[in-house]
Amino acid sequence: MKRILGLTIAIALSGAALNVQAQTADEVISKHQAAMGGEAKLKSIKSMISEGQLQVQGMEFPFKVSVISNTGMRVEFEAMGTKNIQVATPTGGWFLLPVQQQTEPVDASAEDMKDVGSELDLEGELVNAKAKGHTVELVGKDNTDGKETFKLKLTRKNGSVAYYFIDPATYYITKRQSTASMQGQQMELVTKMSEFKKTDDGYVYASVIEQAPMETKVVISKVELNPEITASILEKPAKTPAK
Repeated sequence: MKRILGLTIAIALSGAALNVQAQTADEVISKHQAAMGGEAKLKSIKSMISEGQLQVQGMEFPFKVSVISNTGMRVEFEAMGTKNIQVATPTGGWFLLPVQQQTEPVDASAEDMKDVGSELDLEGELVNAKAKGHTVELVGKDNTDGKETFKLKLTRKNGSVAYYFIDPATYYITKRQSTASMQGQQMELVTKMSEFKKTDDGYVYASVIEQAPMETKVVISKVELNPEITASILEKPAKTPAK
């Protein structure tokens, strides 16, 4: 009897494993979309403001991020008595960092802005990826912090590649791997998402975001959907005329 029961359990578990393996990238993305609030909710998000604390090297800095979907993003943070700004759009960007002794806005390099679109797409770049010109494939499973996850490979229309890791229990993205140019060098970026929360109207977001190798941690305390944001916040201020 025990042998039959054991065999039955083994068959059942094998069937469950086969069901997990049989899922396609489209099916995984569809379940991820539903988990984050559903198609209608994600499509309805045209702007977002997030506030919280940025933790770097044992220090905390308050921040505010304003995003107009697929148009631009403005990051403001206070550090060491200074107010700092970084702006990114699909065609460029600039920053003004008094904390680094900058007194005038500086244009960001084209390489730095190469994959900024992934941060501006409030729907999430996996959702409707094909329509956006990207390709996605389910390349298998991986282990993320002791949990088995789906591993999706996203090849963007500009040729860059990112890997997304999705928890099959929740269908939340728990990790993303990509490469980026920083100070003229290519490096691998690993972003981990955790402590997911839901807004009153059903949108789900990660309230804790950690990124290596910079060892930064973002803790989001407030999210506002579809606030009134004007594109003027993305405009670079004019440089102070030389005397």
